[in-house]
Amino acid sequence: MRHVRYVVWGGAFVATSAVLAIAVVNGELGDTTILTTVLGFGIAATGLALNLVRTSTDGGRRPSPAEVLGARVEQLAAAVEQQWQSEWRLRRLQDPEPIAVHWSSAEPWLADPREPGTDGPEPPDDRLENIAAALDRVVSRRLVVLGEPGSGKTVLAVRFTLDVLASRDAGAPVPVVVSMSDWRPQSESLDTWLARYIAGHYPGASWARELLDAGRVIPVLDGLDEMAPPLRTAAVRRLNTDLDDGRPLLMTCRSAVYADVVRSSDVFTSAAVVELQPLGFETAAAHLLRTARPVRGPGGTRTTAWHPVIDRLRADPDAHPCAALRAVLRTPLMVTLARTAYDDTDADPAELLDDGRWDDRAPREAQLEAHLLDAFVPAAFRDDSRRVDTALDTLGFLARHLERQGSRELAWWELRRELPLPLRTMGPVLVVGALATAIILLTTEAQPGWTVLITAGLLTPLCVGQALSLRGDSDRTRGHGPDGPTTARRGRVPRELVWVLVGAIPLGLVVGMTRDLGLSPYPALLQRWEWAGACALAMTGGLAVATALGVLDLLGKPVPTTIPLSAGRGAHSWRRRGLAVLVVAAATAFGALVPTALFAPIRIRVVCGASLGLVVALALRQNPGTVGRVLTPRQTAASRRAGPRGSVLTAVGRGLVKGLTAGFLLGLAFGVTNGTTLAARASVAQDDAPAGGSWHTSADGSRVFVADGWRHRKLADGTRVVSSSGPVRWAVERWTDGGVYAETMSLFAQGCDGVCETLDNPVELRQHPGQEELLAKLPDGTFAQSWDLEDTLPPASRRWLELSTPERLLVRNVNEGVILAFSLGLISGLTVALHRWLVSPTDIARAGTPLDGLHADRATAVSRGVLLVVIGFLSTALAVRLWPETTFAASSFMIWLITAPLAIALSAWGWLLVTRLWLCGTGRLPWRLMRFLEDAHRRGVLRQAGALYEFRHARLQERLATRLDE
Repeated sequence: MRHVRYVVWGGAFVATSAVLAIAVVNGELGDTTILTTVLGFGIAATGLALNLVRTSTDGGRRPSPAEVLGARVEQLAAAVEQQWQSEWRLRRLQDPEPIAVHWSSAEPWLADPREPGTDGPEPPDDRLENIAAALDRVVSRRLVVLGEPGSGKTVLAVRFTLDVLASRDAGAPVPVVVSMSDWRPQSESLDTWLARYIAGHYPGASWARELLDAGRVIPVLDGLDEMAPPLRTAAVRRLNTDLDDGRPLLMTCRSAVYADVVRSSDVFTSAAVVELQPLGFETAAAHLLRTARPVRGPGGTRTTAWHPVIDRLRADPDAHPCAALRAVLRTPLMVTLARTAYDDTDADPAELLDDGRWDDRAPREAQLEAHLLDAFVPAAFRDDSRRVDTALDTLGFLARHLERQGSRELAWWELRRELPLPLRTMGPVLVVGALATAIILLTTEAQPGWTVLITAGLLTPLCVGQALSLRGDSDRTRGHGPDGPTTARRGRVPRELVWVLVGAIPLGLVVGMTRDLGLSPYPALLQRWEWAGACALAMTGGLAVATALGVLDLLGKPVPTTIPLSAGRGAHSWRRRGLAVLVVAAATAFGALVPTALFAPIRIRVVCGASLGLVVALALRQNPGTVGRVLTPRQTAASRRAGPRGSVLTAVGRGLVKGLTAGFLLGLAFGVTNGTTLAARASVAQDDAPAGGSWHTSADGSRVFVADGWRHRKLADGTRVVSSSGPVRWAVERWTDGGVYAETMSLFAQGCDGVCETLDNPVELRQHPGQEELLAKLPDGTFAQSWDLEDTLPPASRRWLELSTPERLLVRNVNEGVILAFSLGLISGLTVALHRWLVSPTDIARAGTPLDGLHADRATAVSRGVLLVVIGFLSTALAVRLWPETTFAASSFMIWLITAPLAIALSAWGWLLVTRLWLCGTGRLPWRLMRFLEDAHRRGVLRQAGALYEFRHARLQERLATRLDE
């Protein structure tokens, strides 16, 4: 198989080189552009086929459900262990060892008296490293850990997780630390929320609900106190309702908060409750002395900067400064902050006992704690003092952002909430519209007023749809599906259907009232309604774009995908690699085709194609990611052969149903309304004649209407004829393929591609019923197709000539609506289906980083945009083939040229770009924001939870948020 793959790719490379060589020798791409395009897709398709063959021949029998479940349990265990081992090291908890924290049973009234405890939850040695044994000693296997702020509750939860992972057997339940601040227990069950949380924080674990249903996950719920007060009581009630007997669970909470919850609702049923004890002074002192930098003392003895401070605290414990500092050092958080502030810098801890440094009017303990919190960030950035002020300002801004949102989790895609209201609601749409307007004004001779009007009309439905989607998303629960995060759709579809109807029918009415009553492929607008018709047509296009974006689930709140295109070692990673190859090949071919339409030379086309392909390839670049634990060969094979749920046919079917439903609703509503209005107007105007003329009788007895020197008459078969009273100078162009075309002298002056002659004869133009082409009568009695000869007619005469029958107008516009529906449904449905199938969840859940999530979302957005253009081009060509009598299908391709950049801009990555443009431009955030956050995490200021960051401690976040207010 490997040799076959090399032969195929080598042959594709040689063929591509041959095509380009032929193009270079000829000096023009010509037909070789099409050959290159087809070959590019052939290469991508070949790669997909080879990977499919390789995957299908890789294994033998299909694994049993138990084997698949066991493999996924091990994948999740590896990801959880990798994440928290990394966090354990970054917090320096292993250097040299965690602070010895002890616990004891909480007051009896906080626990359930029905708990059938035998020996109680406390092992003989109630230290941090024995917390896993403590849970095992509780019959119900439910444990609540209480403590004061900074007492080490989160560290205990992490230590419990790592201890269980280190001692567990294969297939045993996996502990997962979950922050409770994101849970809404009134509307979401425990397992639904846990499945959503795990899928979001461990990319690829879309099967988390299966593990929860099988009892293979031990929830470690951290921070009941971080929920809003009404939600805390609801959370305890939901836990009591949803948890089955014997299901293990560990939960942490502040002591005072849990007491309030018990008073207002009930205890956590059958749960044992323990409370972390304050640190003893000698424990804190021993830790500070051991971790401090050594200094040479008398006779070569070891001493540190902390020794004089500790000696004074021991000698005079009741003195006010000593008592205050001893009280502060009773929590692991403050001990850790003191170690960071003085052991890693040149500061002297003796200042903590200096009476002249502190304000006697305020409590000394509060001042000391604030001082240690304030010193943490400068100490973390001690090796780059020039960045300290920037780091403080940036972290303070982010902390205030989280405080305003009432959250502990920092999501980079939610920073858009700090934008002004117009940008916060419609930022990418406005930015893309402004850029498009600027490009049109700078590169064309378009009138600024009309350009702004058309752009505003196009963006209005997009802005309305985005605003309605944001409003509807405010009370919905987001989850994670095969294509990354998705949104619960309760009640959404009917509202969107009504929105499309309400928009399409009025726009169809306005367009029908303003368009001329002809079948011209480029219908003009009535002069007095010109601005209204142009705006209505633009809004119709905007409504079509908004409908397509709605089908793609891109309207509303931005949520990033967590599925990488190139990373991962799972069975179906070939889909992601194949998609990346397909997207790059399509972008390269499209980049070469665009300048071809502008008759650019060969070197320009090659450069454009190669440049666009390179840019897209860089955008699809991914961090590889790693897995903390290697699976056994049998587990790896089970995961590889398991495959995602459903098939490509299922994905395509669902996508087409969704796309065609929205497309036909919009297309038929607009087409029927527009066509009916035009038909009603045409039935009244069939016998109208241009104003300002008079009727005459010709020599053959037919009636002729003369106006502005032009003669108007109707033949027996309904053909309309307009002829000039005298000679007019015009030209005829005869092509080698037999085509004959009549044109004005202004068009003739631009060049002639065939055999041309100029005439100085009367002009006679004919419009046959049901035909779109205008025919010009030649002196020899034959007819030529008019290119622009109708421009010589007065406007009133031209409108009369192009009048069509009501029936023809109705059928034409309903057909246009059907084509629009077909285009919208086919392209958007196929794009979402193909993308969801190709970008299937990675088989190996890994501890992804926020930067990985950003790169994955960028790759997803770019690939989706390229697929939109490619599928739009192919489906448009198909529509033109099926309906050759209309050019509406070809012009509808413009919808996809507009939708593609908007699909990229409305991704979470696109929203971040807009956010950075504003917040970085105003100096509130650094431009390289993600690099700064990654650096802050490496320095221990932030901790990582999947695609999110959190401040190391809630008190640090609160202090940074209020630092500038003091």
